Amino acid sequence: MSRYKILTLMMIIALPLFTGCFGGGSGSSNPVGVSMSNSAPTMDSASSNLVASQFAKPADRKYTFAKSNFKIDYAFRNGLAKSGASLKVLFQGLESADNIFITFDKMVVKSESGVVTNISMPDRKIDLMAAAQLSDVLAEIALPAGIYNQFELSIKNAEVVVDGKTVKLVVPSGRIRFNGNIELKDGYTTNLKIRFMGRIIKSNGNPKMMPVVKVSSELVAKPVESQITDGDINGSVESFVNAQRLSGINVALDGTSFSAVTDADGAFTFAKVPAGIYTLKASHPDYLDYSLSASVEAGQVAAVNIQINPAVISSSIANTGWFSEIYPFADANGEFAEVSLETPVKIDFISLAFVKAEMKFTAEYFEIGAGRCLNYLSTTQQVNAESDMGDWWAGNTAVTGSYLGEFFATYAPGTTYTLDVTEVIRSNPSSAYFLASRNISLVNMRLTNVQLSVYYR
Repeated sequence: MSRYKILTLMMIIALPLFTGCFGGGSGSSNPVGVSMSNSAPTMDSASSNLVASQFAKPADRKYTFAKSNFKIDYAFRNGLAKSGASLKVLFQGLESADNIFITFDKMVVKSESGVVTNISMPDRKIDLMAAAQLSDVLAEIALPAGIYNQFELSIKNAEVVVDGKTVKLVVPSGRIRFNGNIELKDGYTTNLKIRFMGRIIKSNGNPKMMPVVKVSSELVAKPVESQITDGDINGSVESFVNAQRLSGINVALDGTSFSAVTDADGAFTFAKVPAGIYTLKASHPDYLDYSLSASVEAGQVAAVNIQINPAVISSSIANTGWFSEIYPFADANGEFAEVSLETPVKIDFISLAFVKAEMKFTAEYFEIGAGRCLNYLSTTQQVNAESDMGDWWAGNTAVTGSYLGEFFATYAPGTTYTLDVTEVIRSNPSSAYFLASRNISLVNMRLTNVQLSVYYR
């Protein structure tokens, strides 16, 4: 089916198969080993193809603000009568001008639990060059669902046509072994494709083959009952910043009457949706709208997990503590103070997609009346600290950075300011910012509730 992408499991086995396993001379009798891996198909936001995908780990979220993630897994409905798992072995030929003929004897597969199954092969000679234009089905057998990690092909006979003469190729080991993990699922056929690519060379008058073997696996859903024409969607919506489930998110299938609002667990459900490809939309005033393409398959449940970006990214709230050069408190010696402003994700500077950036703080004076301070915003630490007071800094060096202006600090509860720092942020992209203040008055002051907010809507 079109929604399953072939997962290439092993690209190269640069082993002289006909030198060692196929050949008339001496060589190892050990079978050729091929490492493979496979997983159930899922969908991610980077492509409409079905590939394995994982969301960013929570620890990584503070370093990126990118397009939202999504992934889709498919499973058959509970209670739906479906066929079991099956394995189809396809053999594709050699991209070569040489006529190589192989007769296979049998194939042995071993499950992860150790169960061995023998699969008989057709007793016929396969022309690898002719098979390059088609796929020969060597075997098709129903097997229990699960993980299979060993596949072994036994070769009954091998020969090659050289200069019009048919030359028998000795196969010391008599088999080719593939080691790796292939998944079989109920309701699916697992196509295991084995392709030979290479060429014949002559060494000491004897024909030898230097092959490259490519193995791939693909899960193809088997047809369900013909009367079933619809499927279901079970979904959830999370915040990209902290992966918390979000309630109250509007979710809809574009162009249909299917719509829902996520519950307390961030979940939603659409039942009996006609099979087809839809645009699934998630929206909320506090988050950026997000759309994705979702395929609904007859008789299957699509498990959709979406992560959406908040419309506003705000830093942690910081406080400077009291600071003054002339009449300082015992623990606040210095006319400068500085705080670090950390955002939970890195601001999107690649596209500079944000529309506004604001800085808020409250300036408070210790005595009745008002004092003045000069404030600066920088991407590097500006104050050479004499004392580290935990969540604030005090020092006595000159302040550098973008000058925000002169502000009045007033007696409790102080004066709150909101500054537009959009251009400052645009021209000084960074993952960390520092707000510094210089007290040019006589008495202690402090900045509280200091916070940087970046708006994407």
